[in-house]
Amino acid sequence: DRHHVAGSHVGLLQHRQQCTSGQHLTQVMAVDSAETSCSLCIEHAFATRTKGVALDAITSLRGQFGRGHEIIETAVAGLSPEQLHYRGEGSTIQSIAAIYSHTVLGEDGLLNGMARGQASLYDSGGWAAKTGIDGSKAGQLSDQTSDALREVDFAALREYAQTVYAETDAWLATLSEADLDRSIHISWMNTDMPLGQFIGSVVAWHTIHHGGEIAALTGVQGGHGLAF
Repeated sequence: DRHHVAGSHVGLLQHRQQCTSGQHLTQVMAVDSAETSCSLCIEHAFATRTKGVALDAITSLRGQFGRGHEIIETAVAGLSPEQLHYRGEGSTIQSIAAIYSHTVLGEDGLLNGMARGQASLYDSGGWAAKTGIDGSKAGQLSDQTSDALREVDFAALREYAQTVYAETDAWLATLSEADLDRSIHISWMNTDMPLGQFIGSVVAWHTIHHGGEIAALTGVQGGHGLAF
């Protein structure tokens, strides 16, 4: 049930219609079983069977990332190279391609690298060679990064994004409420914070707010930035 980020824009809309009509409900009644990463499926199933019961933190986090990924992938689907690399006259915001790269590399590095203390998927999966991205620079938002990303294989970059999205959801599904209380050190902030706060207030927020930028940049070029 991960096709909501991998399929075409039409496929996404069809999936959203199925979700809201309840056609997928029987597949996801056990929302903590990691059988789906679709935020709408999770929200629909949980709301249907637990009316009046507080949403658990893990399901909430999975839903936040799922919706953020949907926003991003809907916004970039079908864009031309010109649209991906467009920067308006006098613009201080970077290109869609640059923001997309920054967002995906950030989620990978922050969750797999910092939170989990392991190699990023970018490094372990050999994505530098597959995408043509210099990971030491592509995570930065700068004029130089936007220019460099014109040479990147964006289709391969989207494939890399799918592996990041899937790994994020699979890992979140393994966590317990107690795990979210574990303290981790945030090096660039020189502070400690609970894992749950880091995942939600830093990484999920980062994914969603950059998704909004991508959707807006798609819209100002005449594209369909959002699925609703």
